[in-house]
Amino acid sequence: MAESTSSVKASSSTVAPSAASTASRASLLATAFAGVSKMPLDPHERDRARIQESVVKACIELGLLDLAAQCADQMQGWRQGNVIALLGQRYADLGQGDQARECARRALLVPPGESTWGSDIVATEVAKIYVKLGDESKAYATVATDLQAERGRIEAERTAKLPEAQLDAQADMFDKAIATQNFDLARGGIDGYLAWLDRVIDHAPRRERALKALSAAFPGLPWDLQVRCNVQLADVLFAHGYKELATLQVDRASELFRATVFLPEDTAPLGVVVAKARIRMGDANAGRAELRRLRSEYEARAETIVNLRRAASWRALAEGYQLLGDTDDARHCYAAALDAGAINPNARPRAEDLSATCVSMAVSGFMPPTELLLRIENIRAGLADPW
Repeated sequence: MAESTSSVKASSSTVAPSAASTASRASLLATAFAGVSKMPLDPHERDRARIQESVVKACIELGLLDLAAQCADQMQGWRQGNVIALLGQRYADLGQGDQARECARRALLVPPGESTWGSDIVATEVAKIYVKLGDESKAYATVATDLQAERGRIEAERTAKLPEAQLDAQADMFDKAIATQNFDLARGGIDGYLAWLDRVIDHAPRRERALKALSAAFPGLPWDLQVRCNVQLADVLFAHGYKELATLQVDRASELFRATVFLPEDTAPLGVVVAKARIRMGDANAGRAELRRLRSEYEARAETIVNLRRAASWRALAEGYQLLGDTDDARHCYAAALDAGAINPNARPRAEDLSATCVSMAVSGFMPPTELLLRIENIRAGLADPW
């Protein structure tokens, strides 16, 4: 295990949520981490680290950096290095360069275990720290020259600070990456163009170039990623006031979703991605109608889904209702998620579902009432052999 990060402090530049909301989120994430950490390393080391990583990412997303550091200290393997690097990126965003550099140093020292590709992921995230700090030479020195996909991700990170004169040449690089039809390289090119569009969106020729490139690239992705990427594009457009263009992208995502047959356990979670986009863009009625349809379809098919895959749909629906402000429906769906996640006789899937539901509550801002808190604690206390 790497040296401690918990002594590193950070101040947030964003408006803080209420004290009660912050306390609720921190408590839920601490419970999520404690529950999954009961999972034995042998033979569940990979699952445990993956789920722990998801909790720490949520802590970072919510600005709970001290909790993130404390949890990271208790992890092992390359995923520990990954979350330390992500923590360093947040410190860099906050202008805390010394803490960011310390995280970069420590992340690269974490023993990766048996995973060589895990080391590549960590190196890429560390490189992003240096990009944020303005040290591009060190960023590129961190990632091996033969790792083209990883270096492409660094290029996307550079977009926000790239000199104006270099923007078109960078877009040329994204075009070449997409043209390879290699999944990792093409995905990097798409992510790069999304970041590039965020930078150049009010420059009409460049905006049109990005939209044309992305519309041509999306069909090369798996169906679920096509839906998600269209929503990502819509979010970029909407954030800059291009509501009509954003709505067209959400419509496209909706068309793709409805025209494709997904597994029963994947249908509601992906459909909620589209519904939440409608809600974010101000069409609450359409979002609510879509959630009701997805919920009705899921309830009719739930028994056809293996029990360790059921809770994810309830969580997704709860997040949609919470975004709408429909707290009664959110509470019902979260209660159903807790119940569905507690069915399996083995503790490993129960621990994973409990962690995921607590993370979902925290990130969505749902504050569970007493009866759900008691249910959470009962499930956590029951995590024991057989795993």
